[in-house]
Amino acid sequence: MSGGFRVREADAEDAEALAELYAGSGLPGAPGDAAEAARMLQTGAAFLLAEDDAGIAGAVRWREEEGVAWFDLLRSLEPPAGAELVRTVGRRTQDRGLRLARCRAPDTPGMAAYFARLGYLPVRRERAEDGRALLVLERRLPLLTVREQRRGDAAAIARLTGADPWPFEQGARPGWFVAADGERVVGVISVYDAGGGLAELAEPVVEAGYEGRGLEAWMAERAREWAQTNGFHTCVLQATPRMRALRRALEDRLWQLEGDRFVHRRPRAAEEDGAER
Repeated sequence: MSGGFRVREADAEDAEALAELYAGSGLPGAPGDAAEAARMLQTGAAFLLAEDDAGIAGAVRWREEEGVAWFDLLRSLEPPAGAELVRTVGRRTQDRGLRLARCRAPDTPGMAAYFARLGYLPVRRERAEDGRALLVLERRLPLLTVREQRRGDAAAIARLTGADPWPFEQGARPGWFVAADGERVVGVISVYDAGGGLAELAEPVVEAGYEGRGLEAWMAERAREWAQTNGFHTCVLQATPRMRALRRALEDRLWQLEGDRFVHRRPRAAEEDGAER
């Protein structure tokens, strides 16, 4: 939740509210009634909704096409809701490993200025099917990565973890990784030698605003890869409430929940465990 708005995906039950939101908007391609909205949702159109305690305050349609995230039909009853929807599209674009987000909007000076404040610049003009002028705007997003820690990350690591920055200022420390939004460090994870070929992963720490995007599972997997290519046969990660919320994402990466921790074994180690049993 940001700026007082929660953003979620629309489902079939939202058809009527979606139609009410777009009523009178004049946006080319917007659903004209609840039946049309339901058909759009049932045939693969992906809408995001911004809502607060008073109800739905905005919506946007988005999709991925040839490595680019496209969105249109941005409609909001309150300007902050629209801005939050655009920012959410940007975050989801990054989460999919895409670098470009584009949108189509009515070609007006006010609309161009609105999107400029959100980082989108015009790249061309088009015509809608009804002849109205549309503006295509584009934003190149920073690449979201999980990489080894660098000397220049020391201050960010200290800020996120409370650790003394001095050791990190001396150079890269083995087993330490950061999540970076472009050049900005937004998360930290580390690996510790627990003895006997066992590596223990510290719970990932991420900056506020990056939670709930699955980044922690990605960080755990990067740390696990490093550990198991550096002599550790088994990795463990405490199953805190925050990590349990990512259970499906971790299990998709072959982590298993065992009691109060997640465990990942190298294939040979898993086979040996089976043979012992």
